[in-house]
Amino acid sequence: MKPHRTHRRPESRPWILAALLLLLGMPDAVGVAAPIQYAAKFEDNVDPHWVQHLTPFSDTLAKEKEGAASLNQLRRRVKKDADLFRTVLRSEGFYAAAVTFAIDQMSDPVAVRFSLNPGPLYLLEEAELVAPDLHPGVLELLEQTVRSSLPSRSPALAAQIEATDAKILEVLAQNGHPLSRIEQRRVVVRHDTQTVRTHYRIAAGPQCFFGPVSIEGLKNVREDIVRPRIPWKEGDLFDSRLLLKAQNTLIQMDLFAVIRLDHAPSADPQGRLPVHITVVERKPRTFKGGLFYSTDVGPELDVSWENRNVSKGRAKVAAQAAMSSPKKALDGMVLWRDFLRTDQFLQVDGRIAEEDWDAYWTRSLGAAASVVRDLNPMVRASVGGGFRLSNVEQASTRETNALLFVPAYVRMDTTDHPLDATKGFRLHLQTAPYWDLTDTSLFFWKTSATVSTYYDWAEDGRLVLASVLAAGSIAGATHEAVPPDLRFYVGGGGSVRGYAYQSLGPRDGGDPVGGLSFVSWNGEVRRRFRERYGLVAFLDGGTLYERAAPDFRKSFRWASGLGFRYYSPLGPFRIDVAVPLNRRAGIDDAYQIYVSLGQAF
Repeated sequence: MKPHRTHRRPESRPWILAALLLLLGMPDAVGVAAPIQYAAKFEDNVDPHWVQHLTPFSDTLAKEKEGAASLNQLRRRVKKDADLFRTVLRSEGFYAAAVTFAIDQMSDPVAVRFSLNPGPLYLLEEAELVAPDLHPGVLELLEQTVRSSLPSRSPALAAQIEATDAKILEVLAQNGHPLSRIEQRRVVVRHDTQTVRTHYRIAAGPQCFFGPVSIEGLKNVREDIVRPRIPWKEGDLFDSRLLLKAQNTLIQMDLFAVIRLDHAPSADPQGRLPVHITVVERKPRTFKGGLFYSTDVGPELDVSWENRNVSKGRAKVAAQAAMSSPKKALDGMVLWRDFLRTDQFLQVDGRIAEEDWDAYWTRSLGAAASVVRDLNPMVRASVGGGFRLSNVEQASTRETNALLFVPAYVRMDTTDHPLDATKGFRLHLQTAPYWDLTDTSLFFWKTSATVSTYYDWAEDGRLVLASVLAAGSIAGATHEAVPPDLRFYVGGGGSVRGYAYQSLGPRDGGDPVGGLSFVSWNGEVRRRFRERYGLVAFLDGGTLYERAAPDFRKSFRWASGLGFRYYSPLGPFRIDVAVPLNRRAGIDDAYQIYVSLGQAF
């Protein structure tokens, strides 16, 4: 028989009912407590330098407007900041720094005060370096590196000490020890002498030599195009700098999207270290199109095509067409890599064009072949030969020229980006003598040079000062003898903005006639905002001279303006509005507008 269950009625709990009534009738009484408002600052006697330096590290100052949930949270926040301030001061060499804080709960709002005494600046003693079994020559080089990186009696900066670790391993990898490691680094602080001494113990590992090289990822590019660019032979002493040189050489081929070089984690019994190269090939063909506009020329359509991987990587071909109201031009190029040696190539260029400017009308065709050599990663030089046939009309006078010429140039580029440089400089010097086959008495020599400089004022790419100085001269013939379409012209988006294209310098009947020499200068202040936008203020100046030597008694024509930049993945898109400052009545417009891709220079 089942036991009988007695159902009991729940007991009444009056306090539960009272609590519910309280919640319904007095919500403000049980709501979340209001945050504690506080005001934080450094004491007035703290050096402003440290106030500025430490403020970005402070949560207390950053969260002042939102307050703190409780006094305990505020104390934790302030204490964390004080500890962080001490760490920052120690990293700057102030190992005896004292940081204190005070919280005044009676103030409204609560007052938080930081006080600090950085104390004396600690200096470095000469570092101690222990590297057993290391060749004396390499050990001496390593000791020199450490002494130059951590010079005795210099401030004991944590960043400098940490950077020395990488320099030690770099020197060892450059001298046959890529498997080395730092076994121990001790930093001893002596408060009695206010000095810091660094002790290193290095495990140099075995002396290594270059072993076999394997290449992975080649599909359309021939391996015998890649291997000659490896700047070492199997059995050479290992040098990590050669890995970087090989990578840069392969990048210059313009055939690969990814290039990675790695060495094996261990050497074979003979000390040979295998190297593995991994590449990902780029798509061989590229088609590009662009629409440009300026008020002096009007719209211009540019289209181009190239195939970088012809004959399994041995050659490259390209074509470009430009069309605007005054200009129609078609350019072609064929490039053969590894011409006689791996650091040079043979380039053949051809051009056919018709141009109708205020200065002249011309129809021309020509071709040139040049041998181009990379003297080092920053310097390229070229020399060649060419032929140009043209029909030119200026001031109702038409002439035909068949010119042989020998073009040559030297280019140096230390900038960080081809379309939007923020630091470094570019130097371009080009020259060519010309002989006319239709008039054997005509000979002239045309030379020009440009120097562009870029200075990253804020060291973050957001405030850049840029300038370019250009000059040129044509010697050996009179102004009238030099074909009009080979003289110099100044003015327009590529030189002095604010003046119409080719409009500066000597004129005949209101039309420009070009000159035998010129000088121009452009300066820009480029300010970038956020990630994609920027503004530019610029000043351009220049003029043209009828003779081969500039006459500096003639004043420059100056123009200034403002520009807008949109930084797209392809490069900066620019709109510039320029105003001539030496406006000529009846010749110059009140302003000029330029729209294109890429910075002005």
